[in-house]
Amino acid sequence: MITPAEVREFLNDNTLPDEILQNCIDLAVNRAKRLLGVENLPNTPEIRKALILLAASELASSVNLYWRRAEDHQTMNVKNLIAEAERLLRLAPKGGAVVWI
Repeated sequence: MITPAEVREFLNDNTLPDEILQNCIDLAVNRAKRLLGVENLPNTPEIRKALILLAASELASSVNLYWRRAEDHQTMNVKNLIAEAERLLRLAPKGGAVVWI
């Protein structure tokens, strides 16, 4: 559905190997299928974008997620990536948001 090149472009990092990116894509696809409770994901722009975000978040445990732009480094917040992916997949926590006391 999505390619390592698309994830690499999103991350703006040409040094990540295809094998690592493909593994993250596979994990993201399986995660999206499980979350949506489907066997096959529809090929929509929202699903594709959500998969890119989920694949990028899967890299969090193995690499530092930075967008490299000249001398300026911007940290990517994985929690925000997941929240945006959930929005694109039209998912919400069961029972609504949790209130912290």
